[in-house]
Amino acid sequence: MDIVFVLVEPARGENIGAAARAIKTMGFKDLRLVNPGDMRAAQWVAHHSNDVLEQAVIVDTLDQALADVDLSIACTARHRLQKDRYVDADRCAELVAGKGNSVQRVAIVFGREASGLTGEEVARCDLASSIPLAQAQPSLNLGQAVMVYAWELRKRPATVQPEADPTTFGHTRQALHQLLAALQIQPTENLHQWVDELLPLASDRELGLVRQLLRRITRL
Repeated sequence: MDIVFVLVEPARGENIGAAARAIKTMGFKDLRLVNPGDMRAAQWVAHHSNDVLEQAVIVDTLDQALADVDLSIACTARHRLQKDRYVDADRCAELVAGKGNSVQRVAIVFGREASGLTGEEVARCDLASSIPLAQAQPSLNLGQAVMVYAWELRKRPATVQPEADPTTFGHTRQALHQLLAALQIQPTENLHQWVDELLPLASDRELGLVRQLLRRITRL
């Protein structure tokens, strides 16, 4: 399973360099930047992590950054109405590990230094996550937030299942959406939103149970 870190419109090169340094020290290497600002200061802050910066993928939109991602987690301090299911940072490793090989690539998405992610960007992701703080202010800066998630994800236990399909999560979600459409359940209805909110929390075993249920329903 690949873990990629996505920074949406980071304004300061220092924060980009700090993020690169954070993910490399924790054993990761994939960094994606959505419409970044001035990156000249990133190189000297990265400090022996310049290879991460050089290999970073730069795109114009969040959709482009997530085009090949199976599961995306939006990191945000503000709870949006679109996402009722939030996972604390220290639970992310367990959740990601629980997916086994049912997903191939997971993205951890961070927003702007000043304003974070928009409601639409949080809604674009499968899950939302936040870092529990003792007090709301002063909040963590972007580089620190990336380090917290990279540290937590580094601790995820290995769950190697060679026989598992790495696209299982995506296929299951697509099949559920097809079933909901056949039942004329609209994306704005509570049942549809409930499915979209709960499915990303499912473990590999739970996804298997959902697939069995879908197969039974298909036969009826």
